[in-house]
This record gives sequence, structure tokens and C-alpha cells, in this order.
Amino acid sequence: MNRAWKQRNGAKVRLAARRAKLIRDAIKDSFSTSQIVDDFVANQFQSLTPEQARAWARTHVRVDSTPLSGALRLIYLEGYALGEDVAMSAIGKAKISKAPTLQQLRRAVGIDWKTWRPGNKPAALLLRKPRGLSTLLDNRGVTIQGINGTTMDRLGTVLARAVAKGWSPSEIKDEVADLIDADSERALTIAQTEISRAVTTASRQLYEESGVELVQWLVADPCDLCQENADVSPIGIGETFPSGDTEPPAHPNCVCDIAPYVTDTRNIGEDALSMTLGEDFD
Repeated sequence: MNRAWKQRNGAKVRLAARRAKLIRDAIKDSFSTSQIVDDFVANQFQSLTPEQARAWARTHVRVDSTPLSGALRLIYLEGYALGEDVAMSAIGKAKISKAPTLQQLRRAVGIDWKTWRPGNKPAALLLRKPRGLSTLLDNRGVTIQGINGTTMDRLGTVLARAVAKGWSPSEIKDEVADLIDADSERALTIAQTEISRAVTTASRQLYEESGVELVQWLVADPCDLCQENADVSPIGIGETFPSGDTEPPAHPNCVCDIAPYVTDTRNIGEDALSMTLGEDFD
């Protein structure tokens, strides 16, 4: 990943760090610790395997999905706004001038990624609701189901341990509260993954609208899976990489990106674009 892309990726990582607490608070607000413990203790379990406890949690624990839905909505809006700016900047650097205006490109290549903020763009996105953003918002339920499913499994492990060790209701309540409230690392992983999803969804849509035909997978902190995706680059936009994805994330905490791959710029108007933007497009 070159210096420019590292800077853009840094904006994505910083946005995720700012929104991790939002995810953490949303998970906490989705569950009632007192209600969980009261319902569990009322069963007076004498023995319980971890598998049985997880099944009980999935069946009996009530979840309010509203907090997570609201948190993901904001994350997708801000991530999508960042993704459009990232894509616009990449389009300018790649000398592609089909869809964006020169005014948009001039702004994009001059963005200071260290101080990037979404500003008013999320509100504007809601008014025009791009196709990619609509898909992200519509699929929130699937993402929330996955997040809650992991919470239920962890909760089941704690409840099984409570029965095995004969914990009192107050001890169970403390353990459950710690489980739901304390996992800041998990919250950051969720925020980072979902912001990455929004950024690359927005980027790919703008690349398509700008006539980009080939994209390459940019690795930030390459695992074997993402490195394989990078090694086969470039591929046709919308086609799937070896991981089975059309763009990152390929796994939780993936902060890779996609970029346009341009091989022929002879008819794009390089001189006019360079003069307007005042950039050296190396």
C-alpha cells in the first residue's frame, strides 16, 4: 500500500476508533442483565452443558435491536461518506474523469485525511440514498443477528459456568454485566469491520459509475486470505476475489481496500486534468 492509500486508510481506522464506544453502548443497551439473571435463576438448573446454556440463551433472552440498528445506521452513513471521498480521490489520482466533475476531483485530491470528518455528507446521503447505502441499511438486521448470536454464545458459556460452580444470583449478575459491558476490543472490531464495509461499498459504486473496469485489492495488514486477493489483482469490477468477496472486508477487522486499475489513459485528457488539479499523478 503506497503512502497516499495509507493516509486514506488511516482516516477509516480513526473513524472506527471514534465509533467503537457507540457499538459498545448499543450492545449494552440491547440486553437487560437483571431480566436475564432472573429468568435464568427461575429455572433452578442443577446441571447444564455449555451447548444447552447457549441454546437457552438464544431461546429465552430478550434482545432490543433498536440501539444496534441506530448505531449501524450512523456508522454506515459516515463510512459511506468516507468511501465516496476515498473513491473520488482515487479516481482523480488515476486520471479518470468520466463521471465526477473537475470541481469534485479538485476537492477530492486535496483532502487532508488526518483531519477528515463526515461533516454534512451523511445527511445529504439520506436524501439521495445511493443504491449501495440502501443495501447496507436494509441488511442491518442480518448484521445485528450475527452480533447478537455471538453475544448469546458467550452468555451461554458464562451461565453454564455459573451452574457448574454454584454461583449466587448476585455473582451471576456481576459476570453477565461484565460480559455485556466490558468488551471494548470486540466493539472496535465490529466498528472497524462495518465501516470498512461501508467505505468499500461506496467506493465500488462510484468506480462503476465512473467507468472503472478493473480494480485491485490493497492490503493494509495482510493475512493469507487478503494477500491471495491482492495477488490475483486486478480483476473485473464486480467479480469475486479468491475469498469470495467483490470488495473488502473479507473477514472481521479487515481494513483492506480496493482501488481502480487503469492501463490506458491516452484518451482521458491528462494534460487538462493535471492543469486543473495542480497535481503530479505519479
